[in-house]
Amino acid sequence: MENFDSLIKVAERLLGPGGCPWDQKQTFSSLQPYVLEEAHEVIEAVDAGDDGKIVEELGDLLYTIIFYAKLAEKTGRFAMEDIVNTVKEKLIRRHPHVFGEVKVKGVDDIMQNWEKIKAEEKGKGKKPKSPFDDIPPTLPTLVKAQKILRRILRSETSELAARTFSQATEEEIGDAMINLILQAEKSDIDAESALRRALLRIEREN
Repeated sequence: MENFDSLIKVAERLLGPGGCPWDQKQTFSSLQPYVLEEAHEVIEAVDAGDDGKIVEELGDLLYTIIFYAKLAEKTGRFAMEDIVNTVKEKLIRRHPHVFGEVKVKGVDDIMQNWEKIKAEEKGKGKKPKSPFDDIPPTLPTLVKAQKILRRILRSETSELAARTFSQATEEEIGDAMINLILQAEKSDIDAESALRRALLRIEREN
């Protein structure tokens, strides 16, 4: 796309001779907070249902990725083309029901295939210590909890996977979580710590 190429040139200008001193002093580490900030602003814009804001915040997030690519190019680490090719190949590899001959019955089969292929990719050359090794430890506790529990549910080998629950709406789940947090507050318990410690127990047991 012509506009995308133009954006790349803007990044090159900012990071090149006579560009922006602030941009030029950034590093992989110094940009980490901006990745989180821009991702959270995208989420906020989506929740607000403001298309103009969503476009703006997605643009900011996209530029953060471009920024990383251009910094990497300056030091010979990798290039934008490497990022694009890697994600393209990963998507093709993890969708064998679309780009290959694999047959699936529904979304559950698709997700099980995805996790299996992902595990095979991550397992090349090393044996994982636990089935949760590839889940980033820096994730917010609630996000991490849902990822771990989702994986346990798909494994069908845990006592947790055997539990049955009735279907609930998003509003019902939200209200239940608010009630739990209120209960934690009245019991003088930090809800974040309680969830984190419960999650550690589950990880050890699975």
